Amino acid sequence: MKSIANFLYIIVLMLAFTACEHKELCTDHPHKATVTLKFDWREAPEANPRGMCVFFYPIEGGVPYRYDMRGTEGGSIELRNGTYRIITYNNDAEGTQSYGVDDYLLHTFFTREGNVLEPIYGNTANYAPRADGTEDERVFICPDMMWGCAVDELVVVDGDVITLYPHELTCEYTYEILDVTNLRHVTSMCATISGMSSRLRIHDEYLDSEPVTIPFDALKGDDTTIVGHFYTFGCDLVSLYTHRMVLYVVMDDGSKYAFGPNTQRFDVTTQVHQSPDRHHVHIVISGGLELPQPIENGHGFNPSVDDWDEINVEITM
Repeated sequence: MKSIANFLYIIVLMLAFTACEHKELCTDHPHKATVTLKFDWREAPEANPRGMCVFFYPIEGGVPYRYDMRGTEGGSIELRNGTYRIITYNNDAEGTQSYGVDDYLLHTFFTREGNVLEPIYGNTANYAPRADGTEDERVFICPDMMWGCAVDELVVVDGDVITLYPHELTCEYTYEILDVTNLRHVTSMCATISGMSSRLRIHDEYLDSEPVTIPFDALKGDDTTIVGHFYTFGCDLVSLYTHRMVLYVVMDDGSKYAFGPNTQRFDVTTQVHQSPDRHHVHIVISGGLELPQPIENGHGFNPSVDDWDEINVEITM
């Protein structure tokens, strides 16, 4: 019996030493943490994204962890204990793309190149007059409405509740052109604005300094008003580029007109730069705009034909 007892004692000691050795090895590897992510929308109470993505960038380097969540509430995730930088934004965008996603400091929004008549004809090559001095600007489509935020450094341990505070990353511009005549003869319209930015770096919301032109819809507000709204990354206020709108109108007789290519027409620079809220800019073009009367027995038109008539009327900004 004594030999059996000694044997069992030896086995117990071996198991104890094995357990201790396992604990020592485990300290060489970061433990996984289960944390709760929450989104607090106090800075964007009207936001309504379908979902959010969150990137955790380890401070020591390496590939970030990405998590996608439905809705706006958040949820539980697992990742290693450690110190991270964080970027989050809505993941339901259609036109907004990202590059540099593996680097917290380079993660940047951008959109693809387009053309000034894209809202009318789609993404095909079409000529149309441009605002004077902006002919060499590249054309990019509008981004989506984007909400998000960045965190420069956060220690993450098991059981944490991490609250993120998304805000508006892109800007919404609205506009109205007042006292317009002959709107009933319009079949389609669009407009552009020059001097905008094509990219937004997320962590510090730095805007690319290259000025670009973006196209957007123009709609009939009522019998005498043209209205519209569009999203943009904004404009580089350091470079102070000018912002000129051009309105493109197709009439029911097939004639096509471009209003405002001249540098002194549809210049909305002051309204953009002096807006009290750079994320919500409202542009008003007043003073009247007379659209040409339809041409009897109109010629019709082919979208590939460069037959736009430029009209530079005096309009009060």
